[in-house]
Amino acid sequence: MRYLLLACALLFTSPSVYAHGEEGHGLSIEKAWARKTSRTVSAAVYLIIRNDTHNLEYLRGVSTDIADNAMIHQSREVDGIMRMDHMSELPIAPGESLAFEPGGYHIMLMGLNKPLEQGDVFTVTLDFENAGQKPVIVEVTGLMGLQQ
Repeated sequence: MRYLLLACALLFTSPSVYAHGEEGHGLSIEKAWARKTSRTVSAAVYLIIRNDTHNLEYLRGVSTDIADNAMIHQSREVDGIMRMDHMSELPIAPGESLAFEPGGYHIMLMGLNKPLEQGDVFTVTLDFENAGQKPVIVEVTGLMGLQQ
């Protein structure tokens, strides 16, 4: 069943989600991945958002059906201690990219419905100020993350 879901996801999506903007430019979301988990407490999603529009864009929220809660977080070190802060919105300047990667910005999934297994795929929906809601297919990888 898992392979059937993956096949369907690959048929109807490309490696990135593209929201059309001005003059054929747009917003793309690429390389969405999450590490496998052994428990249902939490997981993090990583990806890259590229703003190829001429407008400032804001990521305002995120949602998914596979967890009780999904939030935008930033991990950072303060006085030698790692902190994880909730971000209510993130700006993405025209022509810029915003990377969600280990040790930085990420989508925090809390209260997973089940552990994430390597090979699983699921959808998260990103909510943008201008581009609206954009579903993104996330691939669950091994412990080392998505291979480039």
